[in-house]
Amino acid sequence: MTKIPVRIGLVGTGFMGKAHAACYAQEGHARIAMIASRSEAHAREAAERFGADAWTTDVSELVHHPDVDAVDITVPNHLHRDVALAAIEAGKPFLVEKPLARTVAEADEVIAAARAAGVVGVYGENMRFSPALRRAKEIIDQGGLGQPILFRATEIHNGPFHADWFWDAERAGGGAVIDMGIHGLYVAEWLMGARATRVYAELGTLKWTEHCRGSEDSAFVTLRFENGAMAELLNSWAVAGGRDVRAEIYGTAGTIHVDKARGESGLLAYSHEGYGPPIEVEASLRPHVASNRGWHFPTADAWHQHGHAYVVKHFLDVVGRGTTPECTLTEGRRALELVEAVYRSGREGRPVAV
Repeated sequence: MTKIPVRIGLVGTGFMGKAHAACYAQEGHARIAMIASRSEAHAREAAERFGADAWTTDVSELVHHPDVDAVDITVPNHLHRDVALAAIEAGKPFLVEKPLARTVAEADEVIAAARAAGVVGVYGENMRFSPALRRAKEIIDQGGLGQPILFRATEIHNGPFHADWFWDAERAGGGAVIDMGIHGLYVAEWLMGARATRVYAELGTLKWTEHCRGSEDSAFVTLRFENGAMAELLNSWAVAGGRDVRAEIYGTAGTIHVDKARGESGLLAYSHEGYGPPIEVEASLRPHVASNRGWHFPTADAWHQHGHAYVVKHFLDVVGRGTTPECTLTEGRRALELVEAVYRSGREGRPVAV
């Protein structure tokens, strides 16, 4: 078992890398020992900003560094497998931000290598650690809804303009489905307590044809579960008006509504001129126009509200205290299995078995 504080090697300095770094800064039993980025300037800037002891542009140097106890992977999707395999080869436990990889085949490589080496990996599905959804799960497990029969999840915004690679299906593994729909697919099985057996999807590029490179900007997905329950997911990068993240769970004896983008902070504000960026920085098509204009719902503590801080805390408990991973690599693989079923259904224009 690793000593506390855990010395983290953070790979990636983009939006989610900075988010994880901010979460580690709030944890008393962790420190960032080294940061890696392909850009020397980004690595140096992030190390200075978050108080890292060192920085590098070489992932191999980071994973083998004697001052690094564990590796946090927040790089673009096409690099997840390679960085995870490097961490495994170095014998370092790792956290990988969703998705686990671009495909089930890549995920299988990571899982097989981790098992063979006896290295612990944690899958970073933040929705699993969201306080509102964890409470919803407790209520369901306590019989508060009777038998869950219907589930609906919505995650929409106006596009991932903060990082160009999201639009490229080759680098990302897809579009809005693997970016956002993977959350709902995972949460649907977790909350409903059953596995999906049939998937039907309608996919399209409805707005951002000039940005999408083989990727979809919108998707409707329906699921049928082994116990007969049903689910509907809406994901889109093509909707103006800010982020909207909701879940609804209907049972034979109760209902739960979760509003991730508006309902938890308790704040409602109006700004005529606008100010600072929202939680998911969406570069404006008119950069001179401020964010958060008009009526909106400020987030009091974004990384705790959306679960990222609890993902980081859980990873530190796994590495530093020997806690059993609650969100496993195998679960990350299952989420990708569902994503691949969605894409297969979209291509073939019919429901497909999972």
